[in-house]
Amino acid sequence: MMTESDRNWLAGGIGTGGAVILAASTWSGAALGALVTGQDVVGLSPLTVLRMVRDWSSVWGASPVASGIGALIFDLAAIALLVWGIRLALRWFYNPLHLATLHQVRDLTPKHAAITATRLRRSLKGTEPKQIEPRDRGVLLGDHMTSCVELRGSDEDTYVAIMAPRAGKSTALAIPIAMEAPGALLLTSNKADVYAATYSDRRRAGSTWVFDTQAVAQTERAMWWDMLAEGETPERAERLASHFTNQISSEAADPFWSQSANDLLVGFFRAAWHDGASIKDVMKWVADPQEKAPLRILYQHEPVLAEQVEGSIAIAEETQSGIYQNARTALSGLRDEQVLTWVMPDQHRDRFDPEEFSLTRDTLYLLSKKGGTASAVVAALADAVFTAASETGERHGGRLPEPMRAVLDEAANICKIGDLPDLYSHLGSRGITPYVILQSYRQGVKAWGEVGMDAMWGAATKKIIGAGVDDPKFVSDIATLIGQHTVHRGSYSKSRDGGSKSWSEQREQIREAADVRAMSKGTALLLSTGMPIAQIRLRPWYLEDSMKHIGPEKDYEEYAITKRAIAAHDARKAARSAR
Repeated sequence: MMTESDRNWLAGGIGTGGAVILAASTWSGAALGALVTGQDVVGLSPLTVLRMVRDWSSVWGASPVASGIGALIFDLAAIALLVWGIRLALRWFYNPLHLATLHQVRDLTPKHAAITATRLRRSLKGTEPKQIEPRDRGVLLGDHMTSCVELRGSDEDTYVAIMAPRAGKSTALAIPIAMEAPGALLLTSNKADVYAATYSDRRRAGSTWVFDTQAVAQTERAMWWDMLAEGETPERAERLASHFTNQISSEAADPFWSQSANDLLVGFFRAAWHDGASIKDVMKWVADPQEKAPLRILYQHEPVLAEQVEGSIAIAEETQSGIYQNARTALSGLRDEQVLTWVMPDQHRDRFDPEEFSLTRDTLYLLSKKGGTASAVVAALADAVFTAASETGERHGGRLPEPMRAVLDEAANICKIGDLPDLYSHLGSRGITPYVILQSYRQGVKAWGEVGMDAMWGAATKKIIGAGVDDPKFVSDIATLIGQHTVHRGSYSKSRDGGSKSWSEQREQIREAADVRAMSKGTALLLSTGMPIAQIRLRPWYLEDSMKHIGPEKDYEEYAITKRAIAAHDARKAARSAR
């Protein structure tokens, strides 16, 4: 941050430099005027400058008018150049808010962002930075508060945004980021507004896959996902099982039950994969502890795993019953046929393939109304996409040719991938850009625990703190990270012998915790790795000329959702009346 002494030094330097430039321009203009009239030119020296100030005619007496006109023209040009230079310097190196200057966040400015984009995207290789469209430069963050210059993160960064409800999470974050996705897009939400705003545009970019198990957008099912394909390897089966058991585990509960249920589900998922069974078969196996079919399948294909599973359930009946009950509770979201049909084979509908998805410009909408066991399927599908995209990136030299964006709105409620904090930095290095949007820091702690949320916070290279954050500890921590600045204060003392004035330097917080909490809507703090904290102005989609078409398309989709909701309600009402 620029201190008071730095500002004084800068002001003195600008004044001295300006005087020298004006002296040189005055002499240059006067000399040109003298040459034009055929008169002699007096050489430039400090003495000449002093004489020009005292008595212009003594220096340019032979041509005072022509020299004066030339000096005036040159001085006006010099003043214009000085004003432009000072404004440019202030724009880049000075911030009256005492936060990051434009120079300090220069790596996020358009030119630098475009250069980074050419490195990360195969389709932009060899393109001149100035020829790259704004939407292709990276992830829109907003405008630098004092200079109004656009700032963008790269598709190599990882993002966490914390913002209160009605503060612009959808309009200024989720929708613009989704609309500008250069490759595949994964988007989670518990509301239909983001879906309605982006659906038409993303449908023009590629195929749209809508996974709407709880009728958030009232869409007709047009896809299915082979969930048990994730049982292809023990590691992926372990991850699949964890999404379900995470819903029933808590810090206060005995981990024995959730871990035992997890081990049981891993074995059953592997058995189903080997035998070509469906998730309904797995539900039947979990319902009956006496069912030996999964163990027979495992002994045929994976004897070691079979022994482990049998050893964990060949125990006291009460303990065995508890393990199976926890496994049934973990899978309880699949009891609903409306959810189950989305993960069952269906020859009349398209099968969603996570591996193919990662190399397209398709969009996957993962919609869910609330958390709980039903959201485990959403988390499992999102994780399957991440796993497949990471493996695809490895086969393409380490990164996806075109980055895939994952806008995880309400991630703590409907997409609670247990080890997402650990995956964060890995995803960024594989060309997958995760953007987790939360209502508060504590919401993340509730989902991933204190250690997990701290890990995600630390792994995120770009953090956005928006309006309405009310957590006292969190806003105090942010105020501390913003830092302090030096303030010069004067004091006056009076005595019989007269008075005296003295100056002292004091350090004060740039932002108090109350100031962080009271940020106005439309503004945010940007914490970027390796840079001081900056204040930015968010850019909602409805203020962007390139997104003006969203309004009518959003209205149309919301009208269609309303019609589908009314039709569904009438159908349920008719069914009740027919009983």
